[in-house]
Amino acid sequence: PILIISGLLAASLSGCASPRLATDPSSLRQELEQLRQLQQQQAQQIEQDRNKLLLIETQMVEQQNLLAELRRELSTKKVTPGREIAISGRPLPPSATASGDTDAQVGSTTEIYLRAFSDYAAGRFEPAIQGFSSFLRQNAHSEYAGNAQYWLGECYYSQHQFAQAINEFQRTVERYPQGNKTPDALFKMASALHQLGQTGRAEEALQILRSHYPDSPAARKSLEKTN
Repeated sequence: PILIISGLLAASLSGCASPRLATDPSSLRQELEQLRQLQQQQAQQIEQDRNKLLLIETQMVEQQNLLAELRRELSTKKVTPGREIAISGRPLPPSATASGDTDAQVGSTTEIYLRAFSDYAAGRFEPAIQGFSSFLRQNAHSEYAGNAQYWLGECYYSQHQFAQAINEFQRTVERYPQGNKTPDALFKMASALHQLGQTGRAEEALQILRSHYPDSPAARKSLEKTN
């Protein structure tokens, strides 16, 4: 009887274990690879969403700064009320567009920047490039010149014209080293260099970013990507 019971137990145990033995290792590997790819896709999507949010936040800050600057100009009568209305989106009266006085010129250059930035935010990159370039020709030493130079680079980067984007970001760094967009220019320059396979130059740009602007959000972001 003991032998019979032992035989039954052995048969029962072997029957329980049979599904495990029937599992195909190659099938498991395939499932694991699919899971790994899914996780990778999700991580990439999260990174893309994060970058979009950062861009929106940057644009909002940029617009708030511009509005504050416009208010200061109005308070010192550098920009006429007619120009402020035009900048807000309403058409300029013929007299304002034909005026050649200093107030109108200052308002016009500010308007060029705002329109260029609006074009960039809407994805109209060619008009934005023309606008920022025009602004820089007239206001190379303006408070917003460094910003305009940076957004010019972003216009090219958004169109995957990475070589030209690198040139514009480089100009931002060289011409406006104290500008508030310079750390971002170094970060995006490194990204563009990576896109062109120039990893050595990209790492050099990141090293300059971390050494010269260690407390900037761009420097912190660059460290997060390496961890």
